[in-house]
Amino acid sequence: MDAVVEHVTHGNSFVTTGHLVGCHRTTVARIVRVAGSHARHLHDLNARDLQVTSIQADERYGFVGRKKEAVWDATVIDPSSKFLIQGEIGERTAALTQSLLMHARARLTDPHGLVLFTDGFLSYQTLFPEVFGRPYRPARQGSRGRFPKTAYRIPRSAAHVRIIKEYSGKRVVNVRTEIAAGTQVRVNEELQQLGYHKPNTSAVERQNATARRMNPHLARKSLAFARLRIHRESLAHLVQGIYNWCRVQRGLRSKLDVPKGRQLYLQRTPSMTIGLTDHVWKVRDWLSQPQGVSCRA
Repeated sequence: MDAVVEHVTHGNSFVTTGHLVGCHRTTVARIVRVAGSHARHLHDLNARDLQVTSIQADERYGFVGRKKEAVWDATVIDPSSKFLIQGEIGERTAALTQSLLMHARARLTDPHGLVLFTDGFLSYQTLFPEVFGRPYRPARQGSRGRFPKTAYRIPRSAAHVRIIKEYSGKRVVNVRTEIAAGTQVRVNEELQQLGYHKPNTSAVERQNATARRMNPHLARKSLAFARLRIHRESLAHLVQGIYNWCRVQRGLRSKLDVPKGRQLYLQRTPSMTIGLTDHVWKVRDWLSQPQGVSCRA
């Protein structure tokens, strides 16, 4: 099972993986469904009470069944640790954005103290006050009539920055930033903490490229798409789990105080960087984690 998962999450198709491990593609598909369900359960169990001060959100397109049926992968990532906080799959609508942000919010310790970086998709701007703001009831004018609808106040510790790309045909000709909510002071504070010179969505865009290399359903090839939606969803959860817990990233390594022989750096995964575990998980150990047992250190 772990060999199948290793091959599939390195971008190999179900057919190619079957040839490599010596089984039929339907067996590979069945293993992906089981492992994907297990990966989703582990993520729900462990990705909670996360202490982050900023997140980045973006979407990447793909297809299911045929090229006319576009299905988007929406992602929220912590740019500091590169940990994938939440992923959703569906049509690129306000409903997908709302589900993505609400589920990401539920995993955070302080959802009112972060900066959200997104592209120019208007649903983020519309939903940010409702998801990350503080609700209050406006005073009613007079003694009759209906009470006003619930409004939302943006805390000073929160902000939303839009990175808007302007195109000429398929080519980006200009990129501009816009503070849709919050203050410039809060945004500058977060940029300094992240080490950024200007607002951007570089972390989530780099992860989009990584996901396309790990997930055969997202590879930029003429026939690279899932035949069934359940395979697309299962593999997306599986890739998310392997990325967070089992794959080290060079940019996350930390220098050892005392070198161990020729080893000068401690290699880390996103889950290690964000503080959920203290070691790199092997795929077999991670997949063998019993239901209901946390992987957190």
